[in-house]
Amino acid sequence: MLVSDPAVTLEVEAHGFPEESRDTAQLDWALVASVIGDDGKHYWFNIGAMSLREAWGNVDFWAMSVRSEKGQVVSPPGSVYKVADFPPATSTDWHYHPRGALTSKIADDHVWVNMGDFNIECRPGDKTWHYTVSDEASGISGEWVHTGTGFPTWYGKETAQTYTPHCIAYGYFWPGTVEGTLSLEDRTITFKGAAVRERYYAVDTCPAEVGGWHDWLWFHFDEMSGALDEMKISQHKDMSLYLTEEQQYIPEADFEITHHDWAYFESSGVFIPTRYTMTAQTEAGVLEIGATAVSAFPASGIRDVPDSPTILLDWEEIVGTFTYKDGRKKTLTNGFGGTLIRQWRPYPSSQLAGLDVKGAPPPRI
Repeated sequence: MLVSDPAVTLEVEAHGFPEESRDTAQLDWALVASVIGDDGKHYWFNIGAMSLREAWGNVDFWAMSVRSEKGQVVSPPGSVYKVADFPPATSTDWHYHPRGALTSKIADDHVWVNMGDFNIECRPGDKTWHYTVSDEASGISGEWVHTGTGFPTWYGKETAQTYTPHCIAYGYFWPGTVEGTLSLEDRTITFKGAAVRERYYAVDTCPAEVGGWHDWLWFHFDEMSGALDEMKISQHKDMSLYLTEEQQYIPEADFEITHHDWAYFESSGVFIPTRYTMTAQTEAGVLEIGATAVSAFPASGIRDVPDSPTILLDWEEIVGTFTYKDGRKKTLTNGFGGTLIRQWRPYPSSQLAGLDVKGAPPPRI
């Protein structure tokens, strides 16, 4: 989405429910990370705090999930279909409170976001979010800093993005670097990597009108970073790209996301793409990216088969090239990324696949 000024402000970081909000409105401060620990292992984690209005129960909550074991895509004997055999995550409980427990306040040059043991200090001046979180029951805690690269991908700033009559929101999706510490029970890992953060304040969020497919995809290389947002049914496509060395922000581009190697993901009762290829035609050149998922997290929660499955796909590595308008071709390095996918109704059904499986609840969250 084109906006008059892509810079993030204190007002955006602290924004509450829009004036035109409906009883299905929600607020969100969230982050998804892909990092390398000082133990040499790859870690993926997601954390978020959310406020939900009347239709969702007038509740605030936060939760966090960590993955560190890689899975694989397998072909069961006698079936032409594949299965995503991904290990479960280590997760906190959902920390629920009555609405109003999650607060955001502007103080001088920063914004404090707080709910119990979940805290973020947002500093628009240096493009950072500073997290401190702790969950005694699960043994998960940490401190880290996310620094946005360039400017974010906006899907609503001066005006809301209306995907459908019941999916209307303001906010941004911002890739960048992340570093900090993460404690998991009896060990503490120092990590560095990349992550995407989301600031979301919705007028109406009803998954019943999401449509057949939604990809919220992000990537971060040493040379460039960006995000792609595509909803298949409404045909909305938003993307931005930031070239690091050139310090060039490209707020729009034409892109295609192609899904490959679909596999059955048991905890959500759906098939998911496990290999991605992406091409973007920009004013500066052509971007080509490829990635493979090695783990996933069922973000739609504990249900046999959710009506609107929402799943985070974790990529171990992404590769890419950028071909400039003058013909120069650059190989992109140190790639991190991932995507959040949303579907409407599981398709195809597991009965069609000939697999003796059914939706099962994800691990405790």
